[in-house]
Amino acid sequence: MSTDTTQRSGNRRKLYFEILKDLAAALVVAAFTFFFLYYSSHSIVENYITHRGIPLTDVQMSLLDTWLKSLCIAAASIIFICMFLVLLGRRLEYINQITAGVEKLRERQMNFYIEPEGNDELTELAESINFLSSSQRRLMRREQELKDEREEFIRSLSHDIRTPLTSILSYSELLAEKEDLGKEETQNYIALVRSKSEQMKRLISQLSGQSTAAVEKIDDIGLLMRQLTFEWEELLDENFDCHVDLSHCGNFPCAVDTSSLCRIIDNLASNVQKYADPSEAVQLTVSTKGHLLLIRQENKVAKPVISKNPAPESSLIGLVNVKRIAEASGGHVNVSGDDCSFLIDIEIALTVTDMA
Repeated sequence: MSTDTTQRSGNRRKLYFEILKDLAAALVVAAFTFFFLYYSSHSIVENYITHRGIPLTDVQMSLLDTWLKSLCIAAASIIFICMFLVLLGRRLEYINQITAGVEKLRERQMNFYIEPEGNDELTELAESINFLSSSQRRLMRREQELKDEREEFIRSLSHDIRTPLTSILSYSELLAEKEDLGKEETQNYIALVRSKSEQMKRLISQLSGQSTAAVEKIDDIGLLMRQLTFEWEELLDENFDCHVDLSHCGNFPCAVDTSSLCRIIDNLASNVQKYADPSEAVQLTVSTKGHLLLIRQENKVAKPVISKNPAPESSLIGLVNVKRIAEASGGHVNVSGDDCSFLIDIEIALTVTDMA
């Protein structure tokens, strides 16, 4: 709890002292009521007797005085009981509120607040319950956020695992169907299958929590991008007219998360396979500008479902993954176009390193 609350706790008054104060207040009011009624009624009776000239003996006067005192004591007692019950009832009502708060805590209903009243043990108890309720709300909210993040992470990786798996199946079918492939071409396809298998292994390791994405030092960013764009082209070349431009991509050493780059390129290819118009060209341009890696993909759309703000629940989860990966690398993604065309610009921050 906060320091202010702790300081206030040190200045608390005891509950029994507060109840004694209520009792004393009720007694004072009752005593005042008794004396006021007694002397007022005594004065009125004396004036009445004197005015009427009614003779009373000492015994009769004593009985009259006793009768007046009894009536005044009864009235004062009623005032005392009523006032004390009212004051005590307020505290009992406060205890009922606290009891209800404890019951809600037990039922894990945290959307309540007990207004602190007074400055005693009940006040401290109410503040403690409020603090516990607030802490539980924050904990439950954080648990839900972690659960949502985990589900989104699993959904993202599950989507990205399908792309290299599809590539492996395609390359395997190609190797099985084409019996006239040369040794070099066969080795190239086997190398691609191995590369996609390793990518799947990394993604599955991330999915199971055994590893996380890591930045690697590479000798030539241009060479890496040529390899990735070659795989992108291999995936699409059979059904699409693909054009790759690497003319403005530099050749320098840097540190980058190669696994994330593979996921970005695979998601771009997957997006083309799902939504691009096969009768139109697909353009992929990769360039470097300072410490930025720029990737642009342009294509015509066969299915007008592209959204500039895709939601994770939509069929465009691949674009959501691309945006998340780029932002994690210090970059950003801009999606534009209309019902007939699609354009995505990706910026990824690179850490330029010296040659070893």
